[in-house]
Amino acid sequence: MLLSWLLAGGLLAATPPADTTDVPKRSFAAALGYGSNSTYFGRSQAVAFPYAAATLTYAAKSGLYGSVEFYNLLNTPTALDETDLTVGWDHDLSKTADLALSYSHFLFPTNSELVKSSVSNALDIGLGQDWGAFYSRLSATYLFGSAASKGDGFLVLENSRSFETKRGFGQHDYFAVEPVVSIAAGTQAFGETALTKRNKGRGTLPVARSVRRFGLVDYEFGMPVSYYVGKLELSAGWRYVVPVNLPADDVESRALSIWSLGATVTF
Repeated sequence: MLLSWLLAGGLLAATPPADTTDVPKRSFAAALGYGSNSTYFGRSQAVAFPYAAATLTYAAKSGLYGSVEFYNLLNTPTALDETDLTVGWDHDLSKTADLALSYSHFLFPTNSELVKSSVSNALDIGLGQDWGAFYSRLSATYLFGSAASKGDGFLVLENSRSFETKRGFGQHDYFAVEPVVSIAAGTQAFGETALTKRNKGRGTLPVARSVRRFGLVDYEFGMPVSYYVGKLELSAGWRYVVPVNLPADDVESRALSIWSLGATVTF
């Protein structure tokens, strides 16, 4: 889900499924973005954390790619609040089906207040199918690392529909809108780690939680809009995140309306 929207919170608008009739090309992309708040699998903090981000991505003809992302929370004194390193592979199985594999490593300052800071690594596999009327993607994610030693597993189902204009303000530009609905289910060890750290800092007694139970964790509704002209993509997006099955002492995660802006240049 984090990986579906710039891997960490939906900074950039989702793009339509790749046209499998195209010959794969080598590419390099640089992106800048802004988000009004930060969430991770429906879990968030009481204080809003608006952020700015910069991303560099290189993709080979084989479908292999690598990216590095830098995040700065705009209301903290730290200059670099998160760094994500990702390697992956995208492959078209047919004209309507695709496969995506990726591994990500996350770096945070020691005193980070982000819920996501309890996670060190993520493995993702996604299968997509274009049904014509809409596009579906089923993704499986495994979170692991020293900060979340118990590990977490998630399944995310997304359904979207892409609408494109034939042209925008000129002959070589166009707009794309892709409303998306997703539902995620999984375990919550990463959330337990974040809550324990948060409560310890406040002097609160430990709480027993059923974090190993697999269940629904959130629903999301999104409306990303992109404008393409030449090698430039400008995007704006809105998404509404609804967390469910929260631990009794998680009084900070709540339904959030999040806005984002982004600009990407691809060479």
